[in-house]
Amino acid sequence: MNTVRHLPSCRHTLRIAIVSALAFAPVLTINSASACAACGCTLSTDWNTLGNTTKPGFTVDVSSTFINQNQQRYGTGIASPALINSQLAAGQEVEAFTKTEITTAALIYNVDTWGVSAQIPYLNRTHGTYGTSYPLGSSYSSSADSGIGDIRVVGHYTGFSETQASGIIAGLKLPTGNTGANFNAGAAAGTPLDPTLQMGTGSTDVILGGYTSGTVDSYGWFTQGTVQHAVATRPALGNIYYRPGDSYSWNSGIGYAGYGAKISPLLQLNFISRQVDTLAAPTNQVTGILATGGTLVYLSPGVAVRLGGGASLYSFIQLPIYQKVNDLQLVPRYTFAMGVRQSFD
Repeated sequence: MNTVRHLPSCRHTLRIAIVSALAFAPVLTINSASACAACGCTLSTDWNTLGNTTKPGFTVDVSSTFINQNQQRYGTGIASPALINSQLAAGQEVEAFTKTEITTAALIYNVDTWGVSAQIPYLNRTHGTYGTSYPLGSSYSSSADSGIGDIRVVGHYTGFSETQASGIIAGLKLPTGNTGANFNAGAAAGTPLDPTLQMGTGSTDVILGGYTSGTVDSYGWFTQGTVQHAVATRPALGNIYYRPGDSYSWNSGIGYAGYGAKISPLLQLNFISRQVDTLAAPTNQVTGILATGGTLVYLSPGVAVRLGGGASLYSFIQLPIYQKVNDLQLVPRYTFAMGVRQSFD
């Protein structure tokens, strides 16, 4: 996305800082995150999948995201001990935690009014579950897995106006992540992990969306929405065709340039709603609900630091302000992310 023409220098700097820091905040995506869909955050901490930057040429971005899903929630509240015990008594699974670290490398190329990006995530995930046996912990199992996740290729076009402040997004998520991992230890050792805990979804997804941005005095802003839909699947866990639910995300952010060209405080509001997955898990016999999908809203303060020479650093902490999950699921209390990007002339 090119800068608005004839802006004062501080606004130009602000816009660069905001888009550079926000456009490739960690790509834990609606899809890499589908790897935690039924067993944690259910959705995504992907704050912006545009792949656009203000500068023509190549940009490289490397980010790291940490998610610790260790809070049991049911609907909009924290799950009660009575509910957890009733799950076990009925032979339903109760999970302990899911920790995921994601390092994403992105290569971005922009020229004139269009651009394209390729985003390659590497996931390192550990997971523990109490299983389905009473008392709690009597059938504990765990897994540790790592590998390449599902790669994204996303393009954007901004040629609708002279300012090029708005654009459309179109891309694909490819089924490059492994879908055949097993539990490593415990009562379930050697049996397959749930589809939502695999490195990839096994599906090819279409990503469509749009965005706009601007400046007001010393503030810059953006808003962006995307829809993601699986159009093709392949077998997982034998001959089961797992299909992640459709995802709808909306992100808005502001940044402040009053501290000069080097440091820009940032703030985002993130909304994502994900539909129930297909064949991800059986209906819970206690609640009658499938344990995938939900709606989450996050507030994400952060900061971007321009280092000079086309390099910048950014960091965010994502805090939940509304969580509504289907059935009993693990969610993170916060998500932390940081990254570095380098633009080349």
